[in-house]
Amino acid sequence: MEGISEPLRYPAPAAQLVHWVVKASKLCNLRCLYCYEWNELGSRARLSLEGWERLLVMIREYHQKRTAELQAPFQSCIVWHGGEPMLLPLSYYERVVDLQHRLLGDEALARGEFFNTVQTNLYTLPEDTLDLFQREGFQLGVSMDVVGGVRLTAGGKETEDRVVQNMDRLRRRGIAFGAILVLAAHTCPNITVAYDFYESIGINVRVLPLFQAPLNTPGASFAVTAPEMIDALCRLFAHWALRPNRVSVSPLNSFVRTVYLKMIGQSQGRYDRHAGEWALLVNTDGELYQVTEAYQPRFSLGNVLRDSLADVLSSEAYAASLVRDHALYARHCGRCQFRGACNSLPLFESAYPGPHPERCHIAYEVLRYIEAFVESNGYTPRRLRSLSNERAPQAA
Repeated sequence: MEGISEPLRYPAPAAQLVHWVVKASKLCNLRCLYCYEWNELGSRARLSLEGWERLLVMIREYHQKRTAELQAPFQSCIVWHGGEPMLLPLSYYERVVDLQHRLLGDEALARGEFFNTVQTNLYTLPEDTLDLFQREGFQLGVSMDVVGGVRLTAGGKETEDRVVQNMDRLRRRGIAFGAILVLAAHTCPNITVAYDFYESIGINVRVLPLFQAPLNTPGASFAVTAPEMIDALCRLFAHWALRPNRVSVSPLNSFVRTVYLKMIGQSQGRYDRHAGEWALLVNTDGELYQVTEAYQPRFSLGNVLRDSLADVLSSEAYAASLVRDHALYARHCGRCQFRGACNSLPLFESAYPGPHPERCHIAYEVLRYIEAFVESNGYTPRRLRSLSNERAPQAA
């Protein structure tokens, strides 16, 4: 999937945050060539208000379950995804927000136990919708590659200049946002230039390797190989590590954390859905999926229009999904040199094209590079830890 941008964080081993990725609508004003929703970008179907109501009840019940299990604070993030969420009318947002206040509670929303984020291409920016976002504390994630050629309008025009102008509008209004940049043929050679742009405006960025998509074929103009994406991330790390005013870059932050923990001989435990989900995706028709298995009907976990949370968690489909996850972990993480220090989440974040290598598609080789970089440059654990703004245990 096209992921979730900073400032959201990944969960701790005992997951204290879940992302509900809601495909409110697939309608989009752009035709980004690598978009995995390509075949539905003209669809006007939306998640119904009945679907939202039932989903919010499920979110509330899951939140209560995890809070009781953890005996600690827990957060539920509602991610408005598309398509392009900024095309949704203000009245639709207002009605869903009213449902949130009624079903999730004013106090819980005010405390940030539940919060909204919108993943947008930022090509269209209605002022009245921004007013609602500010009033309700919505977070924003902006998808923009800096390098042109792929993120085009439906008429084939470049979009970057207008998106940068709209970023300026957000900054003038004091609206914080993070960014996503997709690693593909146009961005891999220019990865440090793209990073420098985001550093220059002080915006955290997530670098997302190219994923499966209808137009993602070997002959596509944006096509890229796993070794090319690995090389780009390694070059970015070498550049980023030496920047005095670096901004947060995901997944480099989490990679640094993994290498640091391995260096000091500590473990963060692995991502285990028995201990909590990191993300669940809800399609416009209410079908519920794991992120990596989205839109594959045989892997549906249920439907929010039909099933309760109890129905989902007790279903054969859910149990089978846990078995698949365990097998995937055993096959690819079992003898990995970073096992334990890595939380195994890179294995479950995205589905990439082509056969699965012995280890993670991207993360494993980048971790090896960072470890070699650290060793050859004489980094102490303290110096390595300073690269990341994520909390990590102190070396003994």
